[in-house]
Parts: sequence; C-alpha cells; structure tokens
Amino acid sequence: MTLSERAREALRQIEIPRAQRSLNDLVEDLSLDGETARVRLKLLPAYVSKSQLKSWAEQALKTIPEIKTVHIEFAPRPQPRAPHPTQKVHLPQIAHIIAIFSGKGGVGKSTVSVNLAVALAQQGARVGLFDADVHGPNIPTLLGLREPPTVKAGKLVPIFKHRVHAISIGLLVGGGDPLIWRGPMISKAINELLESTAWPELDYLIVDMPPGTGDAQLGLAQDVQLTGAIAVTTPQEVALSDVRRGIGAFQKLNVPILGLIENMAYYLCPKCGHKEYIFGQGGGQAEAQRRNIPFLGQIPLDPKLREGGDAGVPIVLADPSSPAAQEFIKIADALITYFRTQKSR
Repeated sequence: MTLSERAREALRQIEIPRAQRSLNDLVEDLSLDGETARVRLKLLPAYVSKSQLKSWAEQALKTIPEIKTVHIEFAPRPQPRAPHPTQKVHLPQIAHIIAIFSGKGGVGKSTVSVNLAVALAQQGARVGLFDADVHGPNIPTLLGLREPPTVKAGKLVPIFKHRVHAISIGLLVGGGDPLIWRGPMISKAINELLESTAWPELDYLIVDMPPGTGDAQLGLAQDVQLTGAIAVTTPQEVALSDVRRGIGAFQKLNVPILGLIENMAYYLCPKCGHKEYIFGQGGGQAEAQRRNIPFLGQIPLDPKLREGGDAGVPIVLADPSSPAAQEFIKIADALITYFRTQKSR
C-alpha cells in the first residue's frame, strides 16, 4: 500500500457523527511532499466545525510515522444559485413559510411552535417544523425525538412525528454540546440546514426562531421567502418591550406580521375556574391593537403544557379539550382561514 493510500485509509477510519460519512469523503485534494501532508477539505454543513475537522485530520494523518507535518485548508463553498438576486434559499415545494419569533427567551416560543404545527396538521394540513434556534434547540424534546435523521441522496430526511415533518440542529449535535457560533455562522447554518433537508410538499413550514433580533432573524428574512412571522410574548412589559423590537425588525425587512400570541396569559384554577393574571393582564392584546396587527390568542399557564412538553406529547394531543389546546386549535383555524381567503382573492 502506497503512502497516499495509507493516508486515505487513516482518514477513512474517522467517522463523522450522525453524518454517515467518513473524513475521507470530505477530501478534495491530498498531496504528500516528504514528511508533509497537505489536505483540502470540504466543510460539511451543520454537522461539525472547521476546528474539529482539522483536529481529526491532523490526528489521523500523524498516526503514519512518515508524516510529521500536516497542513489543512478548506475548499470554498459553492454558493447556491438563487431564483432571483434577493432569494438564496429556494423551497418551491413549500406553500407558506412562517417564522415564530420572540424578543426574549423564556416566553414559550418553542412550545407555541410545536403545538401550532401539530394543530395545523390535525386540521389536515401538510406541515413541517424547522428548529432554527441553534443555541437552544428544544424541538426534539418537545416532540419526543431522540434519533438523528437519516440521509438519503445526500439530504436529511425529516423525522415524521405527530403528523409533522421535523428537523432540528439539536438532532445533529450531542444533547449537551453547546454551539458557540458567531452571527454569520448562525445564518449560514440555518440556510444550509434548510436546503440540505429533503422537505416534502408542505402547506406550512413553521420555523422556530432564536429569540432576539440578531443575525439569525436578519439572515432568514433576507435569504428565505417568508410568508410572514408570528410574535410570541408574555403580558409583562419586559417581554413586550423586547417583542416590539422584533416586530419592528421584521416590518423593516418587509416580512408581514401575521399576528401576535400572548403566552402565559393567565393561570386558570382547575377547581374553581378563577383566572389569575400572574404576569399582568391584556398586555399582548393592547400591543397588537397599537401595532394594528391581528391578536391571535391567549395561551393560559397550564401544568399540562409543561408535562406534555417534557414527555414529547404536545398538549393539543395529550389533552385536546383543555383551554390551552383549544386556543392553539383556534389559532390554527384562523391561520388556515386567512390563507384560504388570501388565495381566493
């Protein structure tokens, strides 16, 4: 076996977790000059960082006694051809792409995304759910997903659960592994994961956004043809002040605001039916009126929401007659009616 063949074999022994590919599959060029190996790698989207690939390649090649020095470089990524100059991600098989956003974390945005997606699917819609919250990907937990997606023809196959086609970066990295990425890396990862997923024909793709108004929101609005966005807030002013910035950001990017959802709106006593407005009353509805955007609904605090999320069974399935589930179903019906009306115009 030649030195080049031994080097290739050493790289072939490194399996990239969850990608079903070896490190050798990413080698564009390998040259050997004396005791020095020079390798050019393709960067595999979303799965692993450059530093990790570089470390693996160096360790593998230095197991060969003749190789003392390793130089790693990365091939430039080809840019996807856009259907028009301002749209880089092309998903023609999806009728409506809806971003679910919040100004701050902790308002239940992911819970809203999951239950809304499942409620839409229960009405007979073809629904996908994309977890774009790269720093806190909670969709796998909320849907009860534990295995990574399979790869077919070079693309990720969404996992079908509760009648929803779902994909999350949380399925591609270790459960407790942090993603320490700068802003541009976040936007690039979101776009590449969207495009490298084999989405079927869908009526709706619900996108669970990271909280805030940073690169992820800007990149998605600029690179994906969003149908609209839905704001999620809690009633208190600290959440409302943040969601105002989010609404303003999407409006400046010419993304229609489809409405606002007030989560944790009140606590409904299961024994006497009394409503206790723990975080204040009516803040979300008042903000929607000020902004002249639809107020889609109020989701009450319900222990079953948390229990269902922990168990991977959304409340619209676990307890469909509960006030929280009924509110999600009402919001789903309102969205379906809205899009039907738009189509008939």
